[in-house]
Amino acid sequence: MIRLSCARKPPSSSSRTRKFQYSSADGASSSTDGTCSTSAAASPTPDAGASVTSGLRDLHLLLSRSSFDSSLCPKLLSRLSPHRCELLLTQLLPSAPVNAALRFFSFAADQCGFRFTLRSYTMLLQSLLASGLISPARLLLIRLLDPSSSLPVIFNTQDRRIQELVEGLTDSAHSETTKTAINLLLHVCATQFSNSPTLAIDAFQLLVSRGICPTLQTCNILISSMARAKRSRDARMVFDKMRTFVSPDVYSYTPLIDVLCKTGNVEAAVTLFREMENAGVSPNVVTYNTLLDGFCRRKTLKEALALKKKMEKNHVDPTVMTYRAIMNLFVAEDRFEDVDSLFKEMLERGIAPNEFVYNTMVDGHCRMGRFVEAMMVKDEMISKGIRPNRVTYNMIINGLCNKGEFEQAECLFKEMLKSKVFLVAGDFNLFISWILRSNSKLDYAMWLVSEMLSRKLRPNDHLLTVIVSGLCKSGGQDIAVGFWSKLWQNGFSPNTVTSNALIHGLCRSVRTKIAVEVLKTMLEKGIPLDNVTYNTLISGSCREGRLEEAFKLKESMAERGLRPDKFTYNSLMQGLCSFGRVDEAMLILNGFEKECLTPDLFTCSIMIEGYCKIKELDKGKLFLRELSKWNLRPNHVLYNSLIGGYCRNGTVKEASELINEMKIEGVTRTVVTYSILMHGLCCIGCVEEARDVLKTMREDGITPNVVCYTLLIDGYCKIGNMVEAINMFQEMSSGGINPNKLTYTALMHGYCKIGNVKEASNLLDEMINHGISPDTATYRVLLVGFCKQGSMDEAFRISQLMSKICSSLDHIPSLDEEMRTAAFEHEYASISTSFVHGGLEHAEISLPVKPFEVEK
Repeated sequence: MIRLSCARKPPSSSSRTRKFQYSSADGASSSTDGTCSTSAAASPTPDAGASVTSGLRDLHLLLSRSSFDSSLCPKLLSRLSPHRCELLLTQLLPSAPVNAALRFFSFAADQCGFRFTLRSYTMLLQSLLASGLISPARLLLIRLLDPSSSLPVIFNTQDRRIQELVEGLTDSAHSETTKTAINLLLHVCATQFSNSPTLAIDAFQLLVSRGICPTLQTCNILISSMARAKRSRDARMVFDKMRTFVSPDVYSYTPLIDVLCKTGNVEAAVTLFREMENAGVSPNVVTYNTLLDGFCRRKTLKEALALKKKMEKNHVDPTVMTYRAIMNLFVAEDRFEDVDSLFKEMLERGIAPNEFVYNTMVDGHCRMGRFVEAMMVKDEMISKGIRPNRVTYNMIINGLCNKGEFEQAECLFKEMLKSKVFLVAGDFNLFISWILRSNSKLDYAMWLVSEMLSRKLRPNDHLLTVIVSGLCKSGGQDIAVGFWSKLWQNGFSPNTVTSNALIHGLCRSVRTKIAVEVLKTMLEKGIPLDNVTYNTLISGSCREGRLEEAFKLKESMAERGLRPDKFTYNSLMQGLCSFGRVDEAMLILNGFEKECLTPDLFTCSIMIEGYCKIKELDKGKLFLRELSKWNLRPNHVLYNSLIGGYCRNGTVKEASELINEMKIEGVTRTVVTYSILMHGLCCIGCVEEARDVLKTMREDGITPNVVCYTLLIDGYCKIGNMVEAINMFQEMSSGGINPNKLTYTALMHGYCKIGNVKEASNLLDEMINHGISPDTATYRVLLVGFCKQGSMDEAFRISQLMSKICSSLDHIPSLDEEMRTAAFEHEYASISTSFVHGGLEHAEISLPVKPFEVEK
């Protein structure tokens, strides 16, 4: 038999296929590909007639035998051209056994590569259909219609394949076989070539133009095919043209009404529905449901309910689809009581709800916040043997999450996993996003991602980025690296943004070497790198003091076609300035114009901080004056940096002048501005002058904060004036400003200095009672105080308290360590450092302020 089920390429010359040279009727030598050999004579040969007679006799012998002898084929085919073979088959096929004919065509085409004409194949189709062999005929039609098929066939024109096929099938004298053939042709076009709907339409129009119409059933199949493809115009064309030959029935109208509704043309669907009734064709339940669904899609509830009533009046019983469509519309319009009543009506009629109806009920309850009732509907589904699907669970879970009921939502999601409900990636991604937004349960979110990976589902890139960032922020950089690697192991490539988040987290935790390894993996795996990738690594390398590596990364960035930007150069400048290499940073700044970059205020603040670091404050001030050449105006941050530099250098007068300059230039002074000045004054013992700054602040409309008062309290404690220190402490409390850990520590140190350790100990108790947790610096103050006083029992008590409360700290000094300390006063330097960085730094800007000086 012809192997029609699979398409194979014609065998090559090295296979069994032969390219035959045959002699045509006029004596010319031709090949099976239809070309004539130039070596053949142009005039007929004397043996031409004998050759034709011999070919007819041999082919007749081959087709008439009960057992097919394939060995006769090569010699026979070598003497026949495709067109001569067609002429012989015209005489022999009608009387030849169809099985023998089928075997001949199969062997000649698939084994010998012989190219039959399309006419030859249509004759074989007619024979197959006349013998009732529909399946082989169908498979042969598929191969003839498929342009990619390996079936050797000669078409007059390749792009007129369907036209030639229609002509070949309709030229037959056998009317009954022809009807069967054209119906089969259209059926194959509509079902097997649904991705090319124009093929069926072209065939239909060719047939109609020849005055031939397929059967009503075939026309209905064609209309349904066009309707499924949402080709309403083609469906209507078939409908209109078929009416010239046959009368449409309910199966003709219904798919056309359906496609009109689904493409939004409900008015045309209503017109067609009325035309159907007027033609005496009774709509069935599918027709009613189709139009009713169209009304519901358009949210015309009144028409939908009227159609349902008409349906019942005409003794057409509603089905579950009828109720589902109306219930969906009720839910969309928040008419949940009507949903309940319709559900009850449905049950009273003995119509069993399906999962879609139950899901509509669940949706309605969830919209009303009635999650208990929604869960009851879910449980009812299970009791009725209907398995809740992902839609059922997701509606309840999303409703619970919207209401903040995350624990219930988690339980329900676990139930869904346990029940082995089919889930898609979006179900996981949505729930994970809820988890991360609500309570940042990174462990649970990561478990859910692992569950996704085990199901070969890809997590959302944004969620992966959030998880990696969250892990890094919480100190879980190693876990983040493992998580990132696990994605690779499961065949999922993290995108550039997620990888950049990991690199950023590693660089922030001073793990630039590991970040560089991540970069290498990105390069190996082909993840695109961008400026953020390199800038993050360059910034991290600079913070770790690895400037040489930072500059190499900048070169690598340029080699990969990425242009270093302002952030790149700012990071390099900041790294250079942190090591006092300000002149090199200035060289980079001078190259901005060449790189078509313009410095911003952050760039300028780097240079000013650099000059302050190397104590070239005059150059910093001069640089501040030159900002206008870049059309920049100094802001309070730049001024604060320079003021801090002067204060650290002990030249408080110049710092005060800069504050006056800020007033003149209209630059806003902030609480940080004055705090820096107060700190500078207190460091040189000018505490009263620092106190006067409080008055100036209030005159400028700036309210002093806890940092300002703590500076003054510390200043008075350093000069031994505990009375004023206590006054400041009481003033801040009465002003509604709560003291912090640094305030208490400074005051406790003051008491310890004058030997009043008991009062310092009372302050520790007060501090703890107010919910303020002491740190190692606070405890060290008391330990030093008790040790100096010789109160070893109290010192041991404080040591034990420190071990109990500060167990999470990196290092807790033992009492033995404190007793071996030679200069107790230097312990206070750690308090000062904590104060400066914990107070001023987080207030507004990062200032490398000099620690409080310790009296010797």
